[in-house]
Amino acid sequence: MFKRIWLVLLLGCLVMAGGVLAAARPDNDAALDWLRAAQQADGGFTNGFTEGSDLGATVEVLLAGVAADAPVGEGAALDYLRAQVEAGAVADASSLSRVVMALAALGEDPRSFAGDDLVAALLASQDAATGQFGDSLFGHAYALLALHHAGATAPPDALALLEAQRTTEGAWALFGEADADAADTNTTALAIQTLVALGRRDVAEGALPYLRRVQNADGGFPYQSPSDWGTDTDANSTAVVLQALLALDEPLDAWAVEGVTPLDALLALHDAESGGYLWQAAVPGANVMATAQAVQATEGLTLARLADAAADVPSRPAWLPLGLGLLGGVLVGALWLKFRRR
Repeated sequence: MFKRIWLVLLLGCLVMAGGVLAAARPDNDAALDWLRAAQQADGGFTNGFTEGSDLGATVEVLLAGVAADAPVGEGAALDYLRAQVEAGAVADASSLSRVVMALAALGEDPRSFAGDDLVAALLASQDAATGQFGDSLFGHAYALLALHHAGATAPPDALALLEAQRTTEGAWALFGEADADAADTNTTALAIQTLVALGRRDVAEGALPYLRRVQNADGGFPYQSPSDWGTDTDANSTAVVLQALLALDEPLDAWAVEGVTPLDALLALHDAESGGYLWQAAVPGANVMATAQAVQATEGLTLARLADAAADVPSRPAWLPLGLGLLGGVLVGALWLKFRRR
């Protein structure tokens, strides 16, 4: 009887190990279905705050589909982007960067889309005097990433600008302020991914102390800390920081707060009722942008390496499930042979 109990316990370990292995990656099918339901008649996606389709939200949803290797209305969404280009609505650095990024991620040619060379147009949008793309450092970093994935060489002065406009803490602020309190997690995380993509990992790693300082007790991240608008963990900020950590190959267990990793904190914002992700735990209702960015991050997509969309994002050492499974298998096999001989 005692031996049978041990056998049952060991088989239980095997089942648990398999469950841990399965839990190493999230199941975002429900989130993707929720996003599909948000697609508009023109093929674009709403941002959840305004009527009609939004270019930025559409690109984020497309990237979520790429991350999960599960198309989310791609054909109609591409028609929406094409219509925006043809209507002249894609003309500034921000909108050009978004469309170029989406096309590069989907394997489309941004140099020949809707009759336009969007890469050339993006390069031409750079401010000749300052070297900056767009009106913010976030937009500037995004433009450099989009150019990189489109196969274009980043202008040296644009890269130099990104490296130079750091806060005293080594992070980045939306408008390039130097004061440490001006830094925000979103601009910093995007700058990190840009620098990793462009081969400046050493500069990117200098922002890690800032991210550790602003990490919340629940393992997630706010937009900014300190902040007049609160510092609760939000899905968008946690997702983009998670992408930055993955781009730097940071072990997520090293970022756990009392056992809770940033991935765990992000998954905790999943809304089981709708299938989407909440922006913040205290704010009811799933959010399109939060869901799209959460799917990207939990599926392993980093904007530094779009080809790594299917990378594993374990919240625990990757060897643990396999090690438990192998150990359990060996022990169960040994016991089975022993009992059989008896």
